Amino acid sequence: IQETEVMELRAKLGNIIQQVNREEKKKRSFAAKLTTSRVAIASVAASLILLLSISGLISRNTTSSDAELYSQFYQPYQTTGIFRSGDALIDSKLTQALHKYNDQQYDASIDLFSQVLKIDKNNPVSNFYSAMAYQQTGKPELAIEAYQKVIQDKDNLFIEQAQWYIGLCYLQNENRKKAYRQFKSIANSNGFYQEKASAILRKIRYLEE
Repeated sequence: IQETEVMELRAKLGNIIQQVNREEKKKRSFAAKLTTSRVAIASVAASLILLLSISGLISRNTTSSDAELYSQFYQPYQTTGIFRSGDALIDSKLTQALHKYNDQQYDASIDLFSQVLKIDKNNPVSNFYSAMAYQQTGKPELAIEAYQKVIQDKDNLFIEQAQWYIGLCYLQNENRKKAYRQFKSIANSNGFYQEKASAILRKIRYLEE
């Protein structure tokens, strides 16, 4: 083999070695990128799982706290006295409805209160106690509607009670912001439920710290 051929062979070998080195670098670079990508994906997945877990815990804690507050402050309002409207049919159905309510037959009482309200849609006794029955059967939204009718009537003895129970319905419905505003309004008044509203506000603030 001549010297020139040896030089050419060395040059070719050098080129081959350089090409092999470049290929090896590419492979290592790709492997590193792949590993980095896998680590990044795993990190994102772990973060998402952690975030979802924390969100779930917060949600469960909020629900639990609202339910505990509701249980602590809610007491069903008892029927008091005899309510006379001056209409014999209304008085008869109202008496039956109140008996059903006292016997904790809430669905039956709601049906009878509804019959009264078909005759007298603004009847405050029927609106108030049907709201109580809705609340007792886990229907806070319907209860709020009925309580609001009591408040809108303006001329009855159940307005303060309706305002208080609306706040409790918001807690029952896990709407703490509306509950807070409702109880704050009651606490700023000089009504019967002022102290209770102030107490429940303190507990809500504590839960949100």
